[in-house]
Amino acid sequence: MKEDSMVVTSVIDAETFREYAIYNALRWQKQWRRPAVFALSFLVFAALAFSRVGKVEGAALLGGVLLAVGLGLPAVYFGAFLHSVRRQARQLDPREIAYTVTLSDAGVAVRKGKQNASYTWETLCAACRLKRCVCLYVDAQHALLLTGGDGARIWAYITRRIAAEKLKQ
Repeated sequence: MKEDSMVVTSVIDAETFREYAIYNALRWQKQWRRPAVFALSFLVFAALAFSRVGKVEGAALLGGVLLAVGLGLPAVYFGAFLHSVRRQARQLDPREIAYTVTLSDAGVAVRKGKQNASYTWETLCAACRLKRCVCLYVDAQHALLLTGGDGARIWAYITRRIAAEKLKQ
């Protein structure tokens, strides 16, 4: 029987990288949780301080400071993250081939210059369909972005070979 395979040449442009970076950090790794818990706890402390206004000297000032810190630090965190993503996205050359991925019945083979890596479909952590690319997570921290060709065709190829519980859309 002839082996069915697909070769995808990934070229990562700024918009694709931005979409992936935001998805990876906020949805996949859920890095929004700690800043949200921090903000919520400081908002509760600020509410407690404001509830003591008129009874305790300086309660309004303390409440204002807690509110500013509770909202300001998470805003700075997300602002710095988005600035970092924009800076990294600007450094990408949209004409440069990031890597070439060969999808086959046996698994996934990646080639970048002289470097090669192979993964079986069972060892892949997850596959995610984004607007501009398909992400194949080789482990919880590393993904291959498949950008070349028809995204729907690539996604259909992957969904036939990877376990349903590993698919994210």
